[in-house]
Amino acid sequence: MAKRAADSLGSRADDVSATRGHLVRQAVQDGLLREFDPLVGEDGTVDLVCDPGTEIPLEFENRTLSLAELLDSLQYNRNLSDVKTADAA
Repeated sequence: MAKRAADSLGSRADDVSATRGHLVRQAVQDGLLREFDPLVGEDGTVDLVCDPGTEIPLEFENRTLSLAELLDSLQYNRNLSDVKTADAA
C-alpha cells in the first residue's frame, strides 16, 4: 500500500511527508475499506482529501518520514536509523 501511494506521487514522494491520509486513500482504492467504496469514482480516483499540509505526518522515533522513506523502511525491513534521509544528504 505504501509503495502504491509513493508511486502515485512519483518524484514528489521524496519530499511529501507520509500521512495516514495517503495510506487510507490507497486502501480505499485497493478495496480494503469497503464502506468507502462510494468514494471511488468511475475513473478510479478517490474523493478523499489527502493534504499533507493539513494532516499530522507519520513519525517514527520522533522523526517525520517522507513517503519514500516510509516505503524504504518497510520494504527492506530496516531500522529507522539506517534509512537515508534527505537531511543527511
